[in-house]
Amino acid sequence: MTLRRRVLLSLALLLTLTVGAAWLVAAGGVLRPLLGRLMRERVDVALYVVREAEQADEPGARVRALSEELGVDVIVGPPPPPAAVRKVLPAADGRREALLLRGPGSPVAVAVERPGPPLYMIIQFPADLERAPRRIALGLLLLATASTVVGAVVVRQAFQPLELATSAMRRIADGDLQHRVPAGGPVAEVGQTFNQMADRVQTLVQGQRDLMAAVSHELRTPLSRMRLRLDLLRDEQPDAAGRVAALEADVAEVDGLVEELLESARLHQGQLALQRAPAELAGVLAEALGEVDLGGREVDFAVTPPGLDAVIDARRLKRVAVNLLTNVARYTPAEARVWLRAAADGDEGLWLSVADDGPGVPEDALPRLFDPFFRAEGSRSKATGGLGLGLMLVRQIADAHGGRVEAHPRAGGGLEVRLWLPRRPG
Repeated sequence: MTLRRRVLLSLALLLTLTVGAAWLVAAGGVLRPLLGRLMRERVDVALYVVREAEQADEPGARVRALSEELGVDVIVGPPPPPAAVRKVLPAADGRREALLLRGPGSPVAVAVERPGPPLYMIIQFPADLERAPRRIALGLLLLATASTVVGAVVVRQAFQPLELATSAMRRIADGDLQHRVPAGGPVAEVGQTFNQMADRVQTLVQGQRDLMAAVSHELRTPLSRMRLRLDLLRDEQPDAAGRVAALEADVAEVDGLVEELLESARLHQGQLALQRAPAELAGVLAEALGEVDLGGREVDFAVTPPGLDAVIDARRLKRVAVNLLTNVARYTPAEARVWLRAAADGDEGLWLSVADDGPGVPEDALPRLFDPFFRAEGSRSKATGGLGLGLMLVRQIADAHGGRVEAHPRAGGGLEVRLWLPRRPG
């Protein structure tokens, strides 16, 4: 739930409690005693009219006179049905009861003491005592509604800069370093501050990428010279072949790291266009398997359907598979089992999956697995090698294809990395 919704709900709850408290105070502390006193006065008026009619020589004329004098309507008739009686009130003289009836104006019925069948006199008053509580309740409800609407508008205006900044920060965090907040309007100050921060971040990140690309590029030349000299040294000193081979292995390792850095920098800078072409997934993945030494690990390789193809950069997709399989070779026991899968995802996309039943990766490390220079086992030992750049490059290649990559624990233990790619360029 967003912060704005929480504030709106809190405001609505506060208004509801305030209106409820106001209604309790108005109804219990003011209306109820007032209505009780007015109702008692009505009973006294009704009882007075009945007594006057009972004592008059001409009851009809007396009732008509009192009706005009008091401004009430008097109806004489049989006892009202029980369903019409809302409340029974004792009269002041203690000899009879007054019936508070249902209906407009809350009429009062009092029995007439006379021989013969029971007869009641029903007195209707012009003012409706029940209307006042209804009007107050309706007024409080309308006030609460209006206050909620006004509060929502105020909260929206107050949170607009925060929401705009949150949205912009989310885009920056997702890698869109060129996003900026529009200048001017009610969020001018927030926008200006955010844009200054974004400019600074973009400058720092771009400088870091440029430096990495430049250093990686410049390292290629000395590495090439070192290889040439090692070749010459092998020819000149045959007895140093073992040491030369060790040095060549070190140079090859450094050259691989430089290649990963340079490839990553180019992908970041958009200098390297994908060479998309129709390719069969089984052949691409088989080539990747051939380039990685998995030792004695059992590999379960399958492509579904067998002739699955896609318009992709085959060289870079092979690089993805090689990097994922290399991670399996580095971080799993020699007896681990490996699953390499590719499957169609409808007509629009495909899944590429590399899984193992090794020790896996801690849950808290999964979100950072594709960050540069991050390795879940926390070491930089020679036994495992690498600088944590392989999975970063996997994510960059997936992004360049318009796809996505995710890592999660494999059911039964181990780790599974899944890559989704569109089968055709969008």
